Amino acid sequence: MIDPPAEGVWNMAVDEAMLDAAAETDMPSLRFYRWQKPTLSLGYFQQYADRNKHPSSLDATVVRRLSGGGALLHDQEITYCLILPRSHPLARNTQQLYRSVHEAFVRLLNRILPIEKSPWQLAKCEKLSVAKPESEPFLCFQRRSPSDLLLRRSDQNNVSLALDYKILGSAQRRRRGAVLQHGSLLLGQSTVAPQLLGLNEIFAIKLDAQEILKKLPDEFGLQLGLDLQENSTAAWHQAAKELVDRRYASSRWTLRR
Repeated sequence: MIDPPAEGVWNMAVDEAMLDAAAETDMPSLRFYRWQKPTLSLGYFQQYADRNKHPSSLDATVVRRLSGGGALLHDQEITYCLILPRSHPLARNTQQLYRSVHEAFVRLLNRILPIEKSPWQLAKCEKLSVAKPESEPFLCFQRRSPSDLLLRRSDQNNVSLALDYKILGSAQRRRRGAVLQHGSLLLGQSTVAPQLLGLNEIFAIKLDAQEILKKLPDEFGLQLGLDLQENSTAAWHQAAKELVDRRYASSRWTLRR
């Protein structure tokens, strides 16, 4: 399903409601969505005080995710949430799940980006970050983890240079055998995170988010072997509303670390 832009607390609550539903019903679900305004989402284990490390986003709305990892500044992007029940083979192989989902994006991006006429190549990060958690960058898109999707610049001899840009990253959370994986494709630069370039700036183009959203479900279905049917968030609305009140709109949750 493709949802309209929403507040950060609602987006996070719907993701969790979907995870709970999959644990109960053994049914997968896939959701794409956007954000009403620039929103900083903290990883589950991040310290709230660490947001002071990123002064340009101090005025942005803050939510805390159910998943771990670095902070994300959600603005000019497409966000996805995939939920797999315990019965799906990839629910038990988290690294393969990362790779499979990101490959769906690779297939689509190879068709819509002018890569053949540019020095940029899509590449997957292969190495683990060696930095200690306390020394890692605050923002997720300044970190590197295996299977992150990068745009890497190469010289005429096809030798990779040090310069690369992370354009897609994901995080996971498991509950009663079901697994949630959500992530963001960085389309454009945000005014509250100007150090992060998106696809539009790197290629000097203007991508149509709605056109990308129309094509992504088919790519996910093919890559993951899912028979996707159009649905809406209505099935999870009540559970999501309760989660907003009990968790995501609560300062106790946001400030918990």
